[in-house]
Amino acid sequence: MGQVITVANADQARENAIRVLIASQKADRAGRATDPVHRQVVPALDQAKAAGCNLRSIHADADRRYGQWLIDNAGR
Repeated sequence: MGQVITVANADQARENAIRVLIASQKADRAGRATDPVHRQVVPALDQAKAAGCNLRSIHADADRRYGQWLIDNAGR
């Protein structure tokens, strides 16, 4: 028996993947050690994919949100 993926689980998996991708981009930009963050990226994306999420859409949304974060925090 496989795991039943509900819409809530799929939405949660998608948001988690986006959050982890943004955290990875922020860590890269800050020059911080990114290994712990990068180790979370693949499992989060795998979980989202298993939940039926579109990975291209996840990456696009993460890029948009990160770009907005850059704009909002410019000059800090």
